[in-house]
Amino acid sequence: MKKMFYRASDRRMVFLLGLVLLGIELVIYIFILVLDSSLAAEILSMISANHVGGRLAFIGVGLEFGFSSALIISIIIFYNTTYLLIVNSLIVYFWGQTEKLKITKRFIESMKKKAIARTQVSKKWNWFSISLFVWLPFPMTGAVMGSLIAYLEGYNIKNALIMVIPSMWIGVICWALWFDELYEFIEQFGKGKTIFITLILLLLPLLIYLGEHLKKVRKRKFYK
Repeated sequence: MKKMFYRASDRRMVFLLGLVLLGIELVIYIFILVLDSSLAAEILSMISANHVGGRLAFIGVGLEFGFSSALIISIIIFYNTTYLLIVNSLIVYFWGQTEKLKITKRFIESMKKKAIARTQVSKKWNWFSISLFVWLPFPMTGAVMGSLIAYLEGYNIKNALIMVIPSMWIGVICWALWFDELYEFIEQFGKGKTIFITLILLLLPLLIYLGEHLKKVRKRKFYK
């Protein structure tokens, strides 16, 4: 693990950019809410699915609502980029001072532990391996975790984001188009069958988390 270094000025700039994008998102969402509350509810459901099951769940729920792949890609890229800029900046800022936090302490501590654990998977993380990690759509991968791995490996925030953001965008485009084709193929055998795929995408991360939690509980009992 290399020396971790993010310049405060760069971190603040990234955080402010994230806030600007968040402000734009909120204005657009309020505008949609006023014009079409059902559409706003569907978008909110997609965002919720993203936090429960990751990018694939986001895509699956969007396809279930009948959104085009282009619209799904646009929403995911816009939302996840904003989320990445804000969350990465906050986690790095509070990296060594989580004792000052109350509400978000557990979240940041959890992200730290996961990022450190991911760095142990490979002896040497480079641009290619981190980019591939971000591109993969699994629950334990993603842009935020990839950016934290880059931070732990000593990349500055500019290089980390140049590495992570394009990989995230390309991944979103690839998986959204592929799942769009998959859902169209499945629907040939009857409408409504794709809901099972969507439920799997939503529940799989929860089952993985539950499995990891049970392992930790068993280890604690074993060592007591």
